[in-house]
Amino acid sequence: MVSTGTPKVGGELAAAYRRAREEVYETRMKLVKTRVRQPTVAEFYAGRNVLMTGGSGFLGRLLVEMLLRTCPDIGNIYLVLRAKKGEPPQERLRGLLDVPLFDRLRAERPGALSKVVVLPGDITELALGLSPEHQALVRQEVSVVFHVAASVRFDDPFQKAVFTNLRSTREVVALARAMPQLKVLVHVSTAYTNINRDPVEERVYPPQLDWEEVIRMAEQLDDDGLRAMDCLGHKLRDFHPNSYTFTKALAEQLIDDVAAELPVIIVRPSIVMPTHKDPIPGWIDNLYGLGAFWAGGMTGLIRASPGEENTFDTVPADLVTKTTVLASWARALDIRIRPLPVGVEPKGVEVVHATVGSLGCSFADMEWLLTEDGIVDKLAFPSAIRDPKFFRVENPIVYQVLHWYHHILYGVVLDTAARLTGRKPRAIKLYRNVEVATAAGSPFRKPFVFEATNQRLLQILMHPADEEAYDFMDVYKSRDNLDNFKKWAYETIRGVLVYALREEDNYEKHRPHIDRRVL
Repeated sequence: MVSTGTPKVGGELAAAYRRAREEVYETRMKLVKTRVRQPTVAEFYAGRNVLMTGGSGFLGRLLVEMLLRTCPDIGNIYLVLRAKKGEPPQERLRGLLDVPLFDRLRAERPGALSKVVVLPGDITELALGLSPEHQALVRQEVSVVFHVAASVRFDDPFQKAVFTNLRSTREVVALARAMPQLKVLVHVSTAYTNINRDPVEERVYPPQLDWEEVIRMAEQLDDDGLRAMDCLGHKLRDFHPNSYTFTKALAEQLIDDVAAELPVIIVRPSIVMPTHKDPIPGWIDNLYGLGAFWAGGMTGLIRASPGEENTFDTVPADLVTKTTVLASWARALDIRIRPLPVGVEPKGVEVVHATVGSLGCSFADMEWLLTEDGIVDKLAFPSAIRDPKFFRVENPIVYQVLHWYHHILYGVVLDTAARLTGRKPRAIKLYRNVEVATAAGSPFRKPFVFEATNQRLLQILMHPADEEAYDFMDVYKSRDNLDNFKKWAYETIRGVLVYALREEDNYEKHRPHIDRRVL
């Protein structure tokens, strides 16, 4: 059942993205006289203070790093940060910054991290849980706001999802309204807020519910009412498969409603994967989404998954951060990304997709990569429990058989061995979680077409001096040929090994250990 084919590289796919690259480069040259008349990103951010929610997360930390590294004269970056597991916010910050992600910044701009300032708070609370003094500080000092925070859990209870993803947006907007120096508020959403549409355009679609009413429900329902919402929430959500996309879509409506009075812009990433190259290749700090499948496949934990040969829109994280910073720059300078006809007034918020379309990865790619032709002869995970193999199964009955044999039965063996040796059995619980995650991800397995017009226009409009830091057209080369694809896959999966799992990358040392595990 191991794939004998190779990933889709070259041909029409590579040609399409080659044309896209060439179009960007050619249009840049035509507009060079216009582009040099506007400030660079670094010039815009010089002396400006930034407020950021979600600065402790995957994208948030990358955004902090990029702003500090590429904008040397930026002011302070204020992070709204809560205590966690008894650890005060300031102590949490030290741990969040003491990671390889910031090594390049420390080398190139020593002392830059001193500009990161913690504001104790909690985005699920009113006014983001900020003290009156810190609210006053933010209002007086901040001119750029990034609202990145969100709960990406698909199974959050109704109230928690609303407070985290929707009401927090209202509170950010309320703070922004009181900022006399405000230049831009960037709202980071998700490309999957409109999964009932194909293609998905770079715009906000009409709402199916009133966001204000949904917040009122979350605030006013008693415990019985909230339990009922958790049970019957799918009827309220309509086409949304979970509370995450539901509340993120409503948050977009909120931002669209204030677009006439505030300088706002929305960035929609798809499935965010390890970085392509900036600040380092392969950076990832979590095992959400497909990162978990890479870890599961390379450790031998996961051997089968349902899925057709559809491509996931898996976007490198640094493409997302570069797009987000460029979006903030364009909106703050009142640069209309997509020009309007003469006499037509702008209506609604501009939306920018941070996506890669057909360049993304599929389960078919993963199946091939976990063969000798792929990368298993280059990477060995020390925590592997058996030899890496992966079967992509389209027939649901066949998948259930393979799941029972390769996962459940194997889990019983592992847990029995654990009990006999006095260790805590964990395998069956882990495989149940795998099954839950597989089911939760099923709505996102179909191919989506995300418009990328504004994304590419931002690549064209940037100042020529910003191209070195913010150009990501080389991402479009990942499917030019098999060597490029394998290089991308190697850096991506190595990132899961070294940064997410924090294990040693030493193939010669660990491969013999894996070969001895024959189950």
